[in-house]
This record gives sequence, C-alpha cells and structure tokens, in this order.
Amino acid sequence: MLPDFDSNAAFIWASYSVGLLFIGGAMASVWLKARAAKTELIRIEARIRDQKRG
Repeated sequence: MLPDFDSNAAFIWASYSVGLLFIGGAMASVWLKARAAKTELIRIEARIRDQKRG
C-alpha cells in the first residue's frame, strides 16, 4: 500500500495528503452539520412543547 521511494514518491505522498485533507474536511463538515441539526431539533421540540402547554 505504501509507495516506492523512487522519483514519484513526492507526488504520491502529496496525493495521500490531499486525499486525507479532503476526507478530514468531509468528516468535519458532516460532524458540524449533525450538531446544527441536533440543536435545531431540540429547538423545534421545545417550541412544540410550549405550544401544547399554551
């Protein structure tokens, strides 16, 4: 799985780094969107609960 250390090694490692960066960015984006959705869901549930009381 690891590249051979020949003339293309720098390109291969740079490609791995870019791929890791994109995967990490996608994971962070999903995590942040999930947190925002959870917060919004809590807010909506609280609003519905208040409407039932009033």
